[in-house]
Parts: sequence; C-alpha cells; structure tokens
Amino acid sequence: MATIRKTKAGTYNVQVRLKGKIQASRNFRTKAQATQWAERKEQAFRHQHPLFLDTGYAYCHEVLDRKPSQRLALNRIDRICQHSQLQKTMDTITLQDVNAFKQARLSEVSKTTCSDEIMMIRRVFRWYITEHHAKSGEMLKNPCDLLTMPKANKPRDRVVTRKELDLLLGAMSPQMAVIVELAYETAMRRGELLKLTPGDLNLSDRFLRVVDGKEGSRDVPLTRRAVELLEAVSEGCAGQGDRLFPMAGYSVTQAVRRAREAVGLSADVRFHQLRHSRITEVARMGLNQLQIMLVSGHRDIRSVQRYSHLNVRDVVNLID
Repeated sequence: MATIRKTKAGTYNVQVRLKGKIQASRNFRTKAQATQWAERKEQAFRHQHPLFLDTGYAYCHEVLDRKPSQRLALNRIDRICQHSQLQKTMDTITLQDVNAFKQARLSEVSKTTCSDEIMMIRRVFRWYITEHHAKSGEMLKNPCDLLTMPKANKPRDRVVTRKELDLLLGAMSPQMAVIVELAYETAMRRGELLKLTPGDLNLSDRFLRVVDGKEGSRDVPLTRRAVELLEAVSEGCAGQGDRLFPMAGYSVTQAVRRAREAVGLSADVRFHQLRHSRITEVARMGLNQLQIMLVSGHRDIRSVQRYSHLNVRDVVNLID
C-alpha cells in the first residue's frame, strides 16, 4: 500500500509498504507524478518484477559505477521512462511496446539519438535477464532482439577551415572565442574543456590532464597557440580547483550556432566539427595512427578513421 505526503520543501514523498515494511520511497515535484509512480510500484510488487525505471537505475549503479558514462546513462533512462510504453514492469514490456517507443522518438529526435536510447533499453534488458535468471531460473525474452534499428544518418564529414574558424571567432564574445579556438587546437570535447581547472594544466611541458572524460582520464598534447590561450585564462582563476570556463555546455553550442548564422556559414559548422577538423589536420601532417589517437583520445582505431576526413590531395605529396 502506498502513502503520499507533502514535505516541508514542497515536494511529495511516496512510501510503498509491503506487509508493514517500507519497500520503496521516492520524492516527486508534483502529486500527479507521485501517484503514477506509486501505482506502477504497487503493480511491480504484485508481478514480482521491477519497473524498467528501477532496473535502469540499478544497471547504472551496479554496472556503470564510477564510469564517466554513468551520469549520461541515468539521464537517458529518465528520458526513456517519460514514455508510457516503458512505464511497465520488466516482464510486461513487449516488442510492440519498444517499437511504439521507437516510432514516437523518431518523430521527436534524430535517428542517432533514437538508436542510442534503444541500445540502452537492450543493454538494461540483457543485464536484467542474466541477473534474474541466475536468481530464479526464469528466462525472460529481450523485447529488443527482433526490433529493426533506425537507419543511421549519413555521418558529417565537414572540415572547418582556418578561414572559417577566423570568421566564427570574430563573431563571438572573447570568452566564447577562447573556448572555440581551444577546441580547434586540442580536438577536445566540449565537456572536457568546460571541466578544466588550473590544476589540470602542465603548460611548461605542453600538455593537460583530462579527468574522467568520455574515454576515461588522459593527457592531451598542446600546440603553442593552445598554451598561449590557457596561460591567459588561468591567470584569472583564484584557485587550482576553479573551473577555467564556468558556463553551461548548451551556452557554448548556442554561441557557435549564432556566430555561424551571423557570418553565413553552413549548418554543418558545429562545435563538435572542430574536433573532427583538428584530428583531420593532424592526420594530414603524416602522423601515424597511434600518434593521432594520443591527440584524439580514442581507444579504437576505427573511431579515428571516422573522425579523420582525408582525401587524395592529402596524400599525393607524401607518396613520392
């Protein structure tokens, strides 16, 4: 039986009891959300299988504990469970439910985002089926096994030139311009740049340390121009743990979009394309694959191949 009470903070606390003992408790912003969760939770106890939401959280905390992808996965689980097709217990979600979810998401987001979310559903089910079978001997089916995945979009192969970069920088605020130029000089991801602190920098040896990035922690080699930019920014930080760029990632993306539109560049000129462009430029220098991977931070050579957009003109002078 579930009880709902309003807390002093204005949220609604739900407690679901079974035989007098609290089995689950959670806070919600609205009473409607609390009531829906309580009903689904009570249903889950009757079916002896947890909700997909709770299974997804358990997967993130047990399988992805302390991994850089954990927070991203938790956010993805929350988005998935906003759709009614996945607001069910693990044993009642069918292929038709996941397919209906796919169709709904394709009308809202890109094919790539939809595929990422379906892969998350597949991984959660695979993990739960293994764990549940080990405990009970019951073997559930993965509803994603027979699902047709959305056809992938054509990958962007746009390389931002130095001239286009200069146009972008001229249309941005000084602080945003530093972030964008550093992205071009270092091939770092947006999140990696925005997490930087003075303590991560080793400018005398021309490298910096990325802590808990997408591919884990790594050292990034710096160009002389990148060292100049970081020296100027770090002078304004009071402490070694202060962020060099205390702003939201969305703000940086929007700044690039506004600057791109202001100078008349194509929609393919995006923040992440700066990373592609730098990796391509490094590849054009004739570095081998392992050296390029030190710059890009990739662990798989196939990823480097997707990011380095070379053509015949880039190698014709290297073969003589």
